[in-house]
Amino acid sequence: MKKLLIVISFLLLTVVHAQEAEIGPKNILQTLQNFYAKFKGGDELLKKANGYLVFPTVYKAGLVVGGEYGVGALIEQGSITDYYRMVSTSIGLQVGAQKRSLIILFMTKEALENFKNKEQWKVGVDGMIAVMNWSTGTDLSSVDIKKNTFAIAFNDIGVMANLTLEGTVFQRSK
Repeated sequence: MKKLLIVISFLLLTVVHAQEAEIGPKNILQTLQNFYAKFKGGDELLKKANGYLVFPTVYKAGLVVGGEYGVGALIEQGSITDYYRMVSTSIGLQVGAQKRSLIILFMTKEALENFKNKEQWKVGVDGMIAVMNWSTGTDLSSVDIKKNTFAIAFNDIGVMANLTLEGTVFQRSK
């Protein structure tokens, strides 16, 4: 069992290092284009936000103990202003692995500033994120969102029981 954990840790670190090396404007643009193709009105929804984080790929896996990791960019007024890492750990009844794209929208200036002014922004402590799981083809221009901060997960590959971001920490990449 100990050897299996070492192998899994090594593989995860390899994926993490490769992902950090390849994140850039091209990956972010491709993810946004994919989002626009999947959700009608997606571009209009993003224009309503004061800023948004784009994570091209978020990896999540668990077998009793689980983890989630992704690298993305903060976009304000159409430009990348910074890069961020998200990390989450969990323990409990869980099994599976998943890869997905994630966009987190800050609908108010206060929500965006609260996020940017923290060295580490923790979901559930510093703010709440509602995770929306709309089916492909949903018209987002007609959706009325009452949340200050929410996430849209898409491009799911794999099987994992939940879509929660509880316990997730976001930290500016250096």
